Amino acid sequence: MALKIGTDKYTFCINSNYYEVLLKYVKDNKTDVNNEQNCDNLSTSMTFSENELAKNICQEFKFLCKSFSKYQYKEVRENYSFSNYDCDFLNYWLNDKLRQNVNNGIIQVKEFYDEIKRQDGNFLYAPKVLEKYLHVIDPDILENMKLLYKLYDNAVIIINMMKDQDYPDEEQKEEQEKEEQKSCSEYTKECDENYQKAMDRCLNSNVDFYNALKLFRDSYKVLTEPSTDKLNICKPKFLFFPKYDPVIEANERRIMTFKIMSAPLMLPFVIPLLYK
Repeated sequence: MALKIGTDKYTFCINSNYYEVLLKYVKDNKTDVNNEQNCDNLSTSMTFSENELAKNICQEFKFLCKSFSKYQYKEVRENYSFSNYDCDFLNYWLNDKLRQNVNNGIIQVKEFYDEIKRQDGNFLYAPKVLEKYLHVIDPDILENMKLLYKLYDNAVIIINMMKDQDYPDEEQKEEQEKEEQKSCSEYTKECDENYQKAMDRCLNSNVDFYNALKLFRDSYKVLTEPSTDKLNICKPKFLFFPKYDPVIEANERRIMTFKIMSAPLMLPFVIPLLYK
């Protein structure tokens, strides 16, 4: 897929279930992550908390970049073709990691990436054009992304449950781990609550996010359709999705308020006509 700069900032969330598989791969290979080199002496203007140091984030980021080709081809490839969505995701991931672990909330995404490259001139596994995508994401937009990202991930999980399929990231899990998975009702409740929360954030003229949510809603209305399979143990029941839309309700109230307020202004023009 050709890389395009300036595409919609929320579109990468559509692939969140796939990215979660990659992140789980990173998590499950902690030893290999810790073996990533040239992350010890990063020099940045940021002050990191004790939760996760710059070294740890650097190692995770480098291993994550390699994981795209490793997961698909079972080997690390320097010339792996990253999509624009992959680059947006890596920027999102790096923003989120730095937000969580940098004191005072002042983050420098591009500076951090440049320092990784400076320390490791042979790091060839990140997309060559990635730096064009790297920027500091506004905290409100980042929160929007986190909600939408989770919505898409939950929706895919629920659909897999409805179809009685294993999760993509469960194929190598032990039986005990499968038993610890959340239930269909728990995923449904989480999805429903996140949808309501996300929609409520659209009341402050958040047009881009509102359009992204409508795309999600239209894409996953199938979640609310009754199943014809009587043996299906996953029958999600939603309180808010897909009908909840406070933006439409707010617009309707504004129109009604305008009509009520404008009615007295029309009376001086109407009364003379009645007596003609």
